[in-house]
Amino acid sequence: MALTKENLKEIARSLKATDHSDYRDFLSLVYETAKAQDPNYSYARLSKDLSVGSANAHGIISGKRSLTVKAAEKICEALGMIGIQRKFFLTLVAGARARTSADRDEVFERQLSLRQRELPNELDRRQLAFFEHWYHAAILELLRLDDAESTVEWIAEHIRPELPEARVKESLTLLEELGYLARDESRQRLFPTDATITTGNEVLSIALMSFHRQMLKLSLEALDTVPREERDISAITVGVSAALQEQFKDEIVALRKRFLQLSAEEKGATEVVQVNFQLFPLIQRKG
Repeated sequence: MALTKENLKEIARSLKATDHSDYRDFLSLVYETAKAQDPNYSYARLSKDLSVGSANAHGIISGKRSLTVKAAEKICEALGMIGIQRKFFLTLVAGARARTSADRDEVFERQLSLRQRELPNELDRRQLAFFEHWYHAAILELLRLDDAESTVEWIAEHIRPELPEARVKESLTLLEELGYLARDESRQRLFPTDATITTGNEVLSIALMSFHRQMLKLSLEALDTVPREERDISAITVGVSAALQEQFKDEIVALRKRFLQLSAEEKGATEVVQVNFQLFPLIQRKG
């Protein structure tokens, strides 16, 4: 039985744009699902159904052609996308077309807001909020130090970059609500619990993206604000094969785990630091 346009809308409604960070991945999933229901369904049919011109659907999904916001609005109409899913799909297109860091940041904030509204329960929203601001993790680690105090004033005085007391207070409330902080009677203050900091599949991708974006910005600021002797920011540019690139990733994972192990074994911590690892390509392969 041939797939109809109404069937295609049903497929699109069964999927979530908010599960993706690239509009092409969402459209690819729509096509693959349609193809599974109708083996004769083709990219040409998809192009016609989406009103994007003959054979353009394959070019869009493969990344050879870019979507304009106007074309994206047509696709949303063709797929029957409404509400948060429609708005999120359009932000994915806007983000792909953004040319400045400020534009990308603005689009990302809209995506984060939409994703929060789409989450099914308050716990998921609070977990996403933990990664929304860099200082939640920093405050949590700061309170592990033996000489730490859990007062708003003490934390605001010691955390870097500078943080208003109102933000510190909000953070302490969130950390207690999530069960990451609790009153320790022996220490007579708030202290981190053994609760595992995690996110469900629904929030993991965008939560971690938000956290990494903030930490990369802080590392950039550290070049100007943190004395050289208190930081180590270095980089290398090298040629690799595909196999060596995968080996590099494995080495980074191993080193990250080693750092976590060393930190867990440390009994006299006096500082809280951020350690970032980045690996990304500097060339673009065609075809």
